[in-house]
Amino acid sequence: MRRWSEVWRPYRGVIRAGLANAVEYRTNFLIDTLAWLVVSAAVNMYLWYAVYESSSQTTLASITLPQMLSYIVCATLCASICRKGRFERATGEEIRNGELNKYLVKPITHIGYVLAAATAERIVSLQLTVILVIVVGVPLTLTAGVSLSWTGALCALPILLCGMMIHSLIALMLSYFAFWLDEVWTFHVVKDISFWFLSGQLLPLSTLPPDVLRVSNMLPFQYLAYIPASLIVGTIPASAALPYFAGAFVWMILLYGITLFVWKRGIMRYSAFGG
Repeated sequence: MRRWSEVWRPYRGVIRAGLANAVEYRTNFLIDTLAWLVVSAAVNMYLWYAVYESSSQTTLASITLPQMLSYIVCATLCASICRKGRFERATGEEIRNGELNKYLVKPITHIGYVLAAATAERIVSLQLTVILVIVVGVPLTLTAGVSLSWTGALCALPILLCGMMIHSLIALMLSYFAFWLDEVWTFHVVKDISFWFLSGQLLPLSTLPPDVLRVSNMLPFQYLAYIPASLIVGTIPASAALPYFAGAFVWMILLYGITLFVWKRGIMRYSAFGG
């Protein structure tokens, strides 16, 4: 049997190459990431500020305006990490064009390669997010009276890491449908819309109607933004983080199994000629 270090070595190379690529094009990365963060957070914060002003209430769904604005910023930061999906989306096109051959002849699984490349892409985003939380969160906590739970932030990190993998696995599974379909872009659009709403990026899931909230609680999207952001803001206590982590971990394992099953069924239909 091959030792674990030998199995892991190719994936480490993929991660190193991905990190080098992100550093090489760091200007484009920073502009894309920061522009999306600033615009998304600013628009959502303005909308919620207008909602509170028009309602003439200090709380909505037991959430104060400072808590809501803090939540929107944290949820946007969490969503910015999970929303990346360049490698997962490209898989569908590679299957359709017959470019999957270059992976089949390498001593590395395709799922492992895509997840390693996606991880490298998100590591830089995660580092930037941690820096922004510290740079912005500490002054706000000290001067503006905004209360952030730093214990909750530590508890949110492993859940957010699971959320990153959950999003990657869902996107990769959808791309594998290209083994049967000519175009899978529509599936990714539906996934992005669901992620935008059901992840809690737009609004806290606790504000949803009971029936919608019940459906949302059965889906894995809540681990991508709502749960981590709520732990950071403190609307979910840090003591309750363990069951959420367990739920995120179970979803990650389940989605990996489903994605692997779709891959094994699809690769039996795959054929490419020339090259």
